[in-house]
Amino acid sequence: MPEAEWGKTGNNLCRPFAEGSSSSNDKGGLCFRVYLKGLMENMAGGIGVAVYDGSGGLVFELSKGFSGKGQQAANDTELAELKALVEGLDVALLLDLKRVSFFTDNSLLHQLLTGKTDQMAQNAVSLHEQKKLILRKFSHPTAVLVTSNKNKFAIDLARNAIAQVNRSSGSSNSAKNLSESCAICFEDTYADQMFVITCCFHRYCFPCMSKHVQFKLLQGSLPKCPHENCTSKLKLDSCKNFLTPELFVILSQRMKEASIPAEDKIYCPYPKCSTLLSKTDLQGSLGPAKCPECSGAFCTDCKVPWHRNMDCVDFKKLNPYPCKEDKKLKDLATENLWRQCPKCCHMVSLARGCYHIYCRCGHEFCYTCGAEWKNKKATCTCLIWDERNIIYKQKNRHQAR
Repeated sequence: MPEAEWGKTGNNLCRPFAEGSSSSNDKGGLCFRVYLKGLMENMAGGIGVAVYDGSGGLVFELSKGFSGKGQQAANDTELAELKALVEGLDVALLLDLKRVSFFTDNSLLHQLLTGKTDQMAQNAVSLHEQKKLILRKFSHPTAVLVTSNKNKFAIDLARNAIAQVNRSSGSSNSAKNLSESCAICFEDTYADQMFVITCCFHRYCFPCMSKHVQFKLLQGSLPKCPHENCTSKLKLDSCKNFLTPELFVILSQRMKEASIPAEDKIYCPYPKCSTLLSKTDLQGSLGPAKCPECSGAFCTDCKVPWHRNMDCVDFKKLNPYPCKEDKKLKDLATENLWRQCPKCCHMVSLARGCYHIYCRCGHEFCYTCGAEWKNKKATCTCLIWDERNIIYKQKNRHQAR
């Protein structure tokens, strides 16, 4: 099956070798042979997978190409072989083959299948973990090490895939034809559908980046590069390629908020406006500040519409709670034991879990006393967690039943 057809219809294939089919028997079904081969030549890679039934008939074939990343490394062939194995496992799982033997001419791949080794190159660890998860779904799979002559058909499929990649790379639309594996979902994706983070050059497919950004925004934090321990920031303009218009607007607003220090943030006090502003930008002029969005005049110190003929001290004495909502919120916070972040004053409610709070502004503190956490460690002697706070909801669920 050509790669393009496999990508479109592979998930919709029926399982012709499942229980009850005419191709299975009472002794546990036929034993199918899956031949695997992964090759790398220069910057092009190819995968060949061939499935044979017990009588030697060809049941399924897959020829799939992909592009390399940067300069070719010594372990790229090892990576290609592992890609072929994962593809072969996916095919066998999709076809619901009960008894499977995997054939390879690569000794390392044979050792991985038989459990004789677990050592892999760093760039192949993710695929190796994926392989182990899929392999658990088969009952008693076997592995056979064969010569290249016995694996010729799978080798030819891999070489054909490489030839197709090389032909594609010579055309003007090469970026649309070449593919590479996303490090999050492990799916082979066309190069022009991969997002490159400019600071660190980590690459991920558009759907994974969109989900990553959406998840971080829902958490109230600013999304960064998904790579572990990488702190590279995303550039707003480049995110247009994979975000919906709605998500792009939200990300733009969050980036604007993050660019203003917590102590400088101020919102227009007029309810119909509430535009986020910076105290620094509003300073420099005597008298009331003017909102650039609604043109309303207000006091940056009291954070209320401008109080004419009255200084801030007198106004605060006469109006300890200038907005009724402020007093309601304070009373509600006191009643429910809510806490305010010491850095950005954002209100936090602890539903369950430990007392280590990670605020949306990035500040970490103790929910009990407000002391700062440094280097993931508490600076106070308060309890880190309470058993009642962990199991409370679980008890409620049992009672509801």
